[in-house]
Amino acid sequence: MGFSTSGATAILLVGVLVAVSVAYPVLQSAQDLRRDAIENRDNRALEVQNAAIELDAVEHANGELTVTASNDGASSLSAADTTVLVDGEIPADRDVEVDGVSGRELWLPEEALTVTVADADLPDGDPERVKLVTEYGVAITETI
Repeated sequence: MGFSTSGATAILLVGVLVAVSVAYPVLQSAQDLRRDAIENRDNRALEVQNAAIELDAVEHANGELTVTASNDGASSLSAADTTVLVDGEIPADRDVEVDGVSGRELWLPEEALTVTVADADLPDGDPERVKLVTEYGVAITETI
């Protein structure tokens, strides 16, 4: 074996080492991102599984619609991210209270959420159906 064969082998070995040193951080980063995405997906699935709501009352009187619901699950919910649909439409404006306190963002387990919508913000005519949807997609529908 001459110098040219030994030199070629050394050059190929150095090339393989450079390629591996470039590829490893990229593969490691991709694996870290994948692991984080799987962890986030599992956490969201657990939150959805632990979310439960129950409609306590739906009243349409005195020029406004009032919807009261309880957080019966183990997950904290966002009052701002909870949507009310009236006859399939989202009202233009609404007032939200959590346990009688307006301006609260967090809807904790065993607390009541009250959403009040003025008649001016409702679709035309008397409302027939109300649907409450949480941030996790847990929903409940009630006819009036």
